Amino acid sequence: MKNPFGPAASFKHIQAFLDNSRGQITIGEIPPIRRATLAAEGKKVRVALVCRDNETIADLLQRLDASLGKALAESTVVDEVLPEIKRRRGS
Repeated sequence: MKNPFGPAASFKHIQAFLDNSRGQITIGEIPPIRRATLAAEGKKVRVALVCRDNETIADLLQRLDASLGKALAESTVVDEVLPEIKRRRGS
């Protein structure tokens, strides 16, 4: 099976997040969103991303890594999930 990340793939922000916190990363369904990823420390969400049309899991993980680096460096939250849920509900 071909490695979708290539030989130089690095997830340094994901690695640092998991090494330096009690955080967790989840990939899967967040109803009504079929595919999403979430990086959180307890109940504190750091990054929540919606998988784009035709985006591979490898691409989603690369975006998670970049977004997690930004969120941690700037003490911000990157949230695509809540706005998408509101959009789908017509709010």
